[in-house]
Amino acid sequence: MPDNPDNGVTSSSIKVGWMGDLTGPTASSQSFNSHGSEAYFECANERGGVLGRMFEYLPEDDQFGAEAAAINFTKLTEDDKVLALVGLGGSHISTQLQPDVETLNLPVIGPPQTIDIQLEGDQYFNNLAHYGDQADLAAGHIAASVGGIENAVVMGISLEVPSGTEFAAYVEQSVTNGGGTYLDTLYVAPGATEVTAQMVALQRGIDEEGVNYVTLHGSPAAGLVVMQGMADAGITDLPIIGIHGIAANSIWTEGPESVSDQTFGMHSFLTANNDIEAAAEMERCASLAGYDGEHLTLNFAHGFLNGYVFEQAVLRAAETGELSRESLTEALKGTYDTMGITCPIDWTSAPYHSPCGAAFSLDAGTGGMVAANPFDFYGAGFDGEYGIEIG
Repeated sequence: MPDNPDNGVTSSSIKVGWMGDLTGPTASSQSFNSHGSEAYFECANERGGVLGRMFEYLPEDDQFGAEAAAINFTKLTEDDKVLALVGLGGSHISTQLQPDVETLNLPVIGPPQTIDIQLEGDQYFNNLAHYGDQADLAAGHIAASVGGIENAVVMGISLEVPSGTEFAAYVEQSVTNGGGTYLDTLYVAPGATEVTAQMVALQRGIDEEGVNYVTLHGSPAAGLVVMQGMADAGITDLPIIGIHGIAANSIWTEGPESVSDQTFGMHSFLTANNDIEAAAEMERCASLAGYDGEHLTLNFAHGFLNGYVFEQAVLRAAETGELSRESLTEALKGTYDTMGITCPIDWTSAPYHSPCGAAFSLDAGTGGMVAANPFDFYGAGFDGEYGIEIG
C-alpha cells in the first residue's frame, strides 16, 4: 500500500483523530468515548497494527468550546493530516464544522451524538441512535410506565445547546403525536451547578398541570446536578428517561437514590458485562490502555466500536490500491461487524446512521449497564422521521 502523507498514511503509521471534551463540562461523558477508541488502537497495535503500519491515535481536547474546537480541527486536518475522525463531540461544534468536514471529504465515524445536520452530508457515519429515534424510544418507555402515551404529561429538561433544543422538539413531537401532553422545556446552562429556578418551574408543572414524567438531556455531570436538584426540592417520585448522556454508571453510583431508582438512560451499545463477543477483548484492552473498569461504561463501548469499524474500513479501502479520505469514505458505505456491541451496522445508503437503542440502567451485581429490554424490543417504535422544525 503506497504512502499518502497528505491523508495521514505514512510508511509506519495511519493517523486517526478524535475531537471532544476531555476536561470540560461534558468530559464525564465524552472522555469515555476517547478512552474506548484509544484502548482499541492499543490492542490493535499490540497485534502488529494494520497494513504494516501502526495506528497513531490523536485525541484533542476542546473543553466543549467552539473556538478551541476550531483550532483543534485545523491542527488535526491540516497539520497532522489525519485520515479520519472517530469522534466529534458537541452538537454546537459539529454544526459549526459541518461545512469544513464536507469540503475536506473527511470521514467522521460514530460521533457521540446524532443530530439532523449529520444526516444531511456524506461524511458522517453514525452508529448512535438519532435524537428522533431516542425521542420515539422515550415516548414508548413513558407509555409503558403511565398506562399509555395519552396519559403522559411530560416536561423536558435540556442543556442549553443545539442538541438540547433538537431533542426536546423531537420528544414533543413523539409525545403529542401519540396523544400525550408535552408541557414545556426547562433549559440548563452547560456547567451549571444549581437548578433552583428549574425546580420551581417543575414543581409548578406537577402541581398545576399534573406532570408525571421528565425527559432529560445532558451529560452525566449535568444529569447529576438536575437529579440532586430534584432530591433537594423533594421531587422524588417523578420518573426520568434521559438521552445517551444520562446512560452513565455515575448517574446511579453518585446520584441520589431517591431519584435514580426511577431513572433510565437511552443508548445504542452494550458493555462488557453483557453476553457479547467483544466482552473479553474490551476488558483486556481497557486494562492495557490504563482504563481499568471503563469496559463497563456505554460510551467506552461506543468508542471501542468506532476503532473496530475504522480498522475494517481501512482494510476495505486499501483493496482499491489507495488509502485516502475519499477511498475510506466510499469503503464506509457498507455493512459492518459490531462484535455484538450494537445492532448490525448497514451504511449502504444515506442517511448513514443506525436506528438502534434501548433504555438502560445500572446492574449493581456486575457494575455495568444493562438494557431493560433487547434492542429489537424498541425498534418497531422508531418512525424513521428526521429533520424537525425548531423555533
